[in-house]
Amino acid sequence: MPSRSDKNVALLNADPRKSIPRLALPVMVTMVITSLYNVVDGIWIAGLGESAISGIGLTTPLWMIITAVSNGLAHGATSAVSRHGGENKALAERAAEHALVIFVVGALLLTVLLLAVLYPYLGYFEVSGATRQAAIDYAEPLFLGLMGVTLMSGCAGLMRAEGDTRRPMYATSLGLILNGCLDPVFIYTLGMGAAGAAISTVVTSWLSAAIMLYWMFVRKDTFYRVRLRGIVHPEWDKTIARDILSTGILASVELLMMSVASFLFYSFIRTLGGDYGVSVYSTGYRLYLLNLMPVSAISMASVAIVGTWYGKKDFATLRRTHTYCCLYAMGIGFLVTGLVLVFSDQLAQLFALTSDDAALIHGISRFIRITALCIPFLAVGLPSTFMFLGMGKANYSLLCTVLNEVVGAVSATYVLGFVCGLGLVGIWWGFVLGRGLASVFNFIFSRYTINRLK
Repeated sequence: MPSRSDKNVALLNADPRKSIPRLALPVMVTMVITSLYNVVDGIWIAGLGESAISGIGLTTPLWMIITAVSNGLAHGATSAVSRHGGENKALAERAAEHALVIFVVGALLLTVLLLAVLYPYLGYFEVSGATRQAAIDYAEPLFLGLMGVTLMSGCAGLMRAEGDTRRPMYATSLGLILNGCLDPVFIYTLGMGAAGAAISTVVTSWLSAAIMLYWMFVRKDTFYRVRLRGIVHPEWDKTIARDILSTGILASVELLMMSVASFLFYSFIRTLGGDYGVSVYSTGYRLYLLNLMPVSAISMASVAIVGTWYGKKDFATLRRTHTYCCLYAMGIGFLVTGLVLVFSDQLAQLFALTSDDAALIHGISRFIRITALCIPFLAVGLPSTFMFLGMGKANYSLLCTVLNEVVGAVSATYVLGFVCGLGLVGIWWGFVLGRGLASVFNFIFSRYTINRLK
C-alpha cells in the first residue's frame, strides 16, 4: 500500500480540477480557524477599551512584517522544494534543510530589527498615554517570540511542497483554538491586558511549530526527509540557497509592500478619523480577512501544484491549473460577498459582546459591507499572484502586489478620502476600487505570461 506521503505527492500530479479543491480544503479550514481566532481575539481586545484597540491596531503594520517574512520564506521553500521534487528527490530534501536554516536566521534578524524600530515607529504617530502603552505591551513579547510564528509558517510550507496540507491544518488549528481559549485567561484572569494577547499568540505558535518538527525529525514520515545533521552542519549549496531566497525574499518584499500600504492606510485613517477610525479599521479588518479566506486558501494551495507542473514544463496543465483556481475562487467569492451584504450587521454585533460602543459597531458594519465588494475581483487577482510564486517568478508576483496595494489601493483611498473629501467612507471605497482594478490587470498579465510559455 502506498504511504501517506506517496499519496500526497501523487495528488500534486493529478488533474488540477480535482487536486486544487482537495489541497485547498485543509488550507481553507486552517485559514477559517485563523480568521475566526482573529475575530475572537478582536472581541476580547474590544473589552479593553478604545485606547487599547487603537494601540494594538497601530502595531498591525509591524505584525504584517512578521507575517510577510514568515509567509514569504515559506512560499519560497514551497516553490523550490516542489520544483526540485519533480526531478530530483535528494535535491528537494537538501532544499528543505536549507530552508529550515534560513527560517531560523531570518527570525533572529527580524526580532532585532523590530525591537529597534518599535519606539521610533510609535513616535511617528505621536501616540501617548494608554494608547502608547498598550502598543508597547503588545508588541514587545510578540517580537521576542516571533521565532515560533516563523517556524510554524515555514514547516507548513515545507509540508505543502509535498502535497500534505492536512497535517499542517491539524497542527496550526490546534494552536489557534488553544490561543482563543488562552486569550481571556492571559488578558483578564491574569490581568496582563494587551501583553496577554501577545503572549498567548507566542505560546501557541511554538506549540504548532513543535508538532510539525516532531513529524519531520522524530517520526520521520514526511516524503522529503530532512536530517538534523543537514540543519546543524549544512553542506551549503549556494544555488539551492539562492533559489529559495530569490523567491522567498521577493515574496517577503511583496508582503512587506502590503505592510507599507497598511502603514499608509493607518496614517490616512488616523488623520481623518482619529482613534475611532483606527478602531473601526483594525477591528473590521479581522472580519474582512475572514471573508477573503476561501479565495486566499485556493490561491495558496495552488503554489505547490503550479510548481510541480512548471518544473515538468507541462505548460498546458499549468494553464488549466490557473483557470480552475480562478473559477473556484470566483464561485465562492460571489457567495461570500452576498452573505456579507445580508449579514453585515449581525457580524458587527459580535464585537458588542465586550463593547457597548454603538458608533464603533455601526462603523464596523459599514466597513465590512463596502470592502466585501472587492472579493470577487480578488478571486482572479490572488490566484494570478500566487501562480507566479509557484513558477519561481517572484518578481512578477511582487509587481502584481505593488499594483494591487500601493498603486491601486493607496492611490484610490487617498483620492477618494482626501481629494474628493469623502473621509473614512472614501477610504473604504478606495479599497474596492483600487484592488478591483489592479486584480483585473493581474489576471490579464498572468494569462499573457502563460501564453508566452506555451
